[in-house]
Amino acid sequence: MSEYIHIVSLIAPSPPNFGGAFDLFYKIPALAKAGKKIILHYFDYKEGRGVEGLEQYCVEINKYNRTVFLKSLLSLKPYIISSRIEAELIHRLNRDDHPVLLEGIHCTGIIPSLNKRKILVRIHNDEAEYYQQLYQNESNVLKSFYFLYEATLLKFYQKKLSLDPTFVFVSEEDQEIFKTKYHQRNQIFLPCFLPWQKTSSVTGKGNYCLYHGNLSVSENIYAALWLASSIFSQIDFTLIITGKNANELKDKLPENSNIQLIETPSDDELSLLIRDAHINVLPSFNNTGVKLKFLHAMFEGRFCVTNEAGAKGSGLHSGFHTANDNESMIQLIKELLSKEFTEEDIRQRSELARLYNNDINAEKLIELL
Repeated sequence: MSEYIHIVSLIAPSPPNFGGAFDLFYKIPALAKAGKKIILHYFDYKEGRGVEGLEQYCVEINKYNRTVFLKSLLSLKPYIISSRIEAELIHRLNRDDHPVLLEGIHCTGIIPSLNKRKILVRIHNDEAEYYQQLYQNESNVLKSFYFLYEATLLKFYQKKLSLDPTFVFVSEEDQEIFKTKYHQRNQIFLPCFLPWQKTSSVTGKGNYCLYHGNLSVSENIYAALWLASSIFSQIDFTLIITGKNANELKDKLPENSNIQLIETPSDDELSLLIRDAHINVLPSFNNTGVKLKFLHAMFEGRFCVTNEAGAKGSGLHSGFHTANDNESMIQLIKELLSKEFTEEDIRQRSELARLYNNDINAEKLIELL
């Protein structure tokens, strides 16, 4: 087994300030701690992103640009894939036979060009379904057309994807979908690498409920507005909605004095909001991948309420509450508002720290190489 590993990241992994970046970022120090020498390759296209904090864990770091959109259309592959087929990346990988970890379907376009070696593909999402659901939730006509076009190409691409690599899923749900729909057999579920390694929930009661997420994403906007208009309009208790672009919801909220907006909290501020909330209310209207905000609330918050889509694929079966329609969501929240969060509630989350243990999961990943 080689002591070296190439990691090809779909995006610059630092800072880990959104859900998908957590796994990208925290996997690297865990693998380095386990003895791996990491050669990191990443695509540099988002302002404010880089590799800060990861330099000490890597023996080499290389960055690449994505192909421009119009040029990539000529390939008839999904843009998220065609824009990452980069000649210099392929050349660097083919200088040796070290195993390669490709982060996301996004980076799999280079597989046919690689010399024979062990290849792992980290699946963060069923991207075809993800883009289909983005299309269904998008009101902007141009964005909607792009999401539908990309979803169509991704469905075809995922059906034709090579069966040779080992596919490593962050979600049990996506693992089952790829097994039944795309006939992937060489696969394993391996939970996300996370910054939280033990529960820090506090007992007692809070004086508000919380929804958090990136509110420039259409599905999160939909979830926040649904909570405001359909759920907390029927509950006499404060709901705080926080995240990037939260203030842009101000004109879309119903006339309701119990809704508060907090714009772009820092990491520490968000953690404090999560810990102090009585209930973290986190419905999801997208059933792909694993919802990192749900896991954050489970590690640091009191009561956590979601729906089946919000918890699906996480591997967790206890320590949270689910409701799947307006009436049951309202009733569940009202019931929990009358209760204190106790040590017994914390004990019900015992599987959380075992399942999402970075050290153990790094060793499991290494065993696949």
